[in-house]
Amino acid sequence: MRVTWLKRDLRTIDLIALGYSDVSSTYYFLLGIVALYSGQSLAITMILGSLSMWIAGLAYAEFGSAIPRTGGAYYYVRRELGDLMGFLAGWLLSLDQILMIAYGALGAVNYLGGLIPPLSMWPVNSLAAMAIIAALMTINILGIKTSARFNLALLTIDLLGIFTLLTIGYATILPRGSPVVLGMHVSINDVIRGLAYSIRGYIGIDVIAQSTGEALTPFVSVPRAIISVSSLSTAVALALSLLALLTNSVTIISSSINDPIGALARHLIRNAALSTYVAISVAIVLLIAVNAGIVDFSRSMYVMGEDGLLPRVLGKVHGRYRTPYIAIVISSVIAMLFVVPGSVELIAGSYGIASIIVYLMTMVSLARFRNAERELVSYFRTPEVALGGVKVPIVSLVGSIFYTTALLFIALVKPEYLAVVTTWVLIGLVIHMTSRFSLRNLRRSPSRQQ
Repeated sequence: MRVTWLKRDLRTIDLIALGYSDVSSTYYFLLGIVALYSGQSLAITMILGSLSMWIAGLAYAEFGSAIPRTGGAYYYVRRELGDLMGFLAGWLLSLDQILMIAYGALGAVNYLGGLIPPLSMWPVNSLAAMAIIAALMTINILGIKTSARFNLALLTIDLLGIFTLLTIGYATILPRGSPVVLGMHVSINDVIRGLAYSIRGYIGIDVIAQSTGEALTPFVSVPRAIISVSSLSTAVALALSLLALLTNSVTIISSSINDPIGALARHLIRNAALSTYVAISVAIVLLIAVNAGIVDFSRSMYVMGEDGLLPRVLGKVHGRYRTPYIAIVISSVIAMLFVVPGSVELIAGSYGIASIIVYLMTMVSLARFRNAERELVSYFRTPEVALGGVKVPIVSLVGSIFYTTALLFIALVKPEYLAVVTTWVLIGLVIHMTSRFSLRNLRRSPSRQQ
């Protein structure tokens, strides 16, 4: 008998481990680039960028509480806006998931390259990144609980490293008693340029929505995990940004975009062992990002394969481990192709744009869901307003404005990266149309034989 369901095995802490590692890895990776464009506006752009995570997270929390099914934004958009829009949502997210696997593996190797110089040189860094992806692919095939527990162990190491950096860093500032003056050198132009990247610095809350169908008590654990991850991620990112400002280290991290946290640790911590530990802990988070990216991508492809929007082989579940192993293997192989050139800049520039488009689609879907399926019981519901007799969640209103503005910022600052997303969409549409055509022919063939 073919097994087509996924195993419900995740507790709230497991979802938090998956989600936080996913989100934190993004702003760790992009912090240097955000600093480069924001300058003294770094803390402001980071806190404004966190709104992207909060808005999307609240929408996912409501959906996940009411509809505990694997698929995340893909499933929510498809349910409310139809097959084509659902496919586009899933396919767009898959681009960022692939890029997350790629930047996580390559970023981890580059961080470790500061300790072992040969690792930072091509093609050694690319080969090492490919080996990391292959190892985590195997772990994910063995089961998502194994994957989540692996994340939880590594996450503990990371938080200890970041806590060490923050404790030592702020300990050097507080005795001075200097007043904190925010906005002293703030420029609107810098905020806009930095925000074009910082709104993509918190991408990753999707992994919790993707894993809803594997949560033990999704009605409660999904909202709790999303709020916990959003709160912790905002606090840590703001603390790091303020630390860089108050220690005059913005230039240091902006000139070390491949290793911003490591550079900050080496500058503030006068102990080689501790600064090395911090750098390694960040590399570990990037390893977790590889793991989370594989979880995200494989679940998206699994659900779309099951639904017939992509080749159905992607929906095949392992008979013993009950994981979508075909999708896991394919996602890992594609990500390996992205790390072959060893280029961090292209990955950083392209990452997050697709997710912002999907978040905008999710806002529209949530508004329709609130009116079309009000009979569904939801243990978590955001406030709403009535507009012409239609109930509209405030999250949807704010989110629609926020994400539209975000896309305009990106188009103004780095329009060339929109071409990457457009190309990905065109490739997806070709695969989707071919898959649908083959499925229709398959359904017609028995009647022809009769």
